Amino acid sequence: LAIGHARAFCRGFLNYGPSTEPRDCQSIPVTMPIFRTLCACLALSLLIAALSGCTRFFPGKQAEITEEAHAQAEVIADPTPAIAASPARSDTAAKSEPRRDLWREIGMELRMAPVDGGEPLAHFGNSRAFVRNAAERARPFLFHIHTAIKQRGLPMEIILLPIIESSYDPQATSPHGAAGLWQFMPATARHYGLHVTRWYDGRRDVVESTRAALDYLEHLRDRFIGDWRLALAAYNCGERTVERAIERNQRLGRPQHFHALELPRQTREYVPRLMALVEIIAHPEAHGIELPSVPAEPYFESVEAGTGLDLERIVERAGLPAAEFALLNAAHRKRFTVDGAPNRIHVPRALAPSVEQVLATLPTEARGKPRVHVVRSGETLSHIADATGVPVAALRAANGLNSSRLAIGQEILVPQPQAALAMADARPSARGAVHIVRQGDNLWDLAHRYHTSVSELTHLNGLSRRTVLRLGQELRIPAQSGARTGAAPTSSEADRDAAYRVRRGDSLWTIARRFKISVAELRSWNALERGHVLQPGQSLVVERPDVIAQDI
Repeated sequence: LAIGHARAFCRGFLNYGPSTEPRDCQSIPVTMPIFRTLCACLALSLLIAALSGCTRFFPGKQAEITEEAHAQAEVIADPTPAIAASPARSDTAAKSEPRRDLWREIGMELRMAPVDGGEPLAHFGNSRAFVRNAAERARPFLFHIHTAIKQRGLPMEIILLPIIESSYDPQATSPHGAAGLWQFMPATARHYGLHVTRWYDGRRDVVESTRAALDYLEHLRDRFIGDWRLALAAYNCGERTVERAIERNQRLGRPQHFHALELPRQTREYVPRLMALVEIIAHPEAHGIELPSVPAEPYFESVEAGTGLDLERIVERAGLPAAEFALLNAAHRKRFTVDGAPNRIHVPRALAPSVEQVLATLPTEARGKPRVHVVRSGETLSHIADATGVPVAALRAANGLNSSRLAIGQEILVPQPQAALAMADARPSARGAVHIVRQGDNLWDLAHRYHTSVSELTHLNGLSRRTVLRLGQELRIPAQSGARTGAAPTSSEADRDAAYRVRRGDSLWTIARRFKISVAELRSWNALERGHVLQPGQSLVVERPDVIAQDI
């Protein structure tokens, strides 16, 4: 084959030129050394090429080497497949991968830009603590709401609405009757399928209220043709109020966007406040705010508890943190499940299996109809406690009472005896807690509420006994302490506190008797003269000064 190709080449070479006479390579004299050398080289080259091409028809060692070299070339060109194929490297990468932070993800998902300018924190009284505290209170609810918004394809800015509405407190109630995280009014709540009775209030249920809020916001979006600022304004003041403002501007030939409308002052501030939050959450470091790290994973699970169940039994038997359970299940107003209302409860995800086991093994006699006492004229909680054998603390806890005031005709749920004892002796989990200062709070009351002392509170928070608490201030609570349900302090608990705030009706004698000290000691420690008249709110030292110094 090689020789044939050489002869053809020679024939073409000899016929090339101006002469028209054909020439044949065999007619060339063999004495032409140059030409013979050229033909030999050409024939050798073609022979080598032909032999090398034949290797692909005969698999052997050479083919294996070629394939191996080809594979190595691919690895060098793109090392990623080799890394992904290595189990050891994959496991190491998975372990070293940082945990997703939900607030950071939310910040990157915000799209609406503020248009009014100015300092965003000015919309919140320049209080960084307000934003931080609300972001922390959102922890149990954030993942659920974030997931629900993403599933519907709605703007992530909606997740910031509960900060403005309720500061992410499901137990919040406005003076006008709005309640829950999303602050639904009763009529709007019922229109969007929320169950509201004396036993259960769906406005305080994170799952049900979030579903209803997103339904309502989708309705407002469609009604205002996708203008989210108008939709958010309508969420605050009502859709008809916004529509009337638009109609007024149409008649006057004015623009119909949000900033051009004559709306109530609260609504004119509402949307800019939300936009300010967008800027703060998107760039917290720029505003000197460190948002809490919230993992992007479910915080709670929902469990069907069934009907006729005193929920405090579940708290007691499953070892649930009482305060956390109350927060997640604020919708169950009397901590009792009844027919005709949702009986689903929310529990911390890690404790869901133990709750389900407790429910599965709960004896039939543990369920029944609720015991309700109707308040009559002149009755107090003490009277009801004596009549039912249930401690005052348990009555307050079961009915969510913050004071002892009762109204004639008011219905008081009477817990089962076993649950009542658990509620009266309840202590929170050992993880510690954070209290956000509200109107009327003071160190004395907080110490008794959380089963601790003023000394412990001041030491833990770097305060002095004369510190004036600020609204929204964050106080750390000692880990071993817990929220009181309202019982008066025992003498042993009172002995731990070095200061007492005078209440209406107190006298030096009654205070001295309560703390097992003498009136003379009380006067001496507080530099009081004979005949001194106590004033409500006045602070009195009720421990020896040397003991106070040791505590501090």
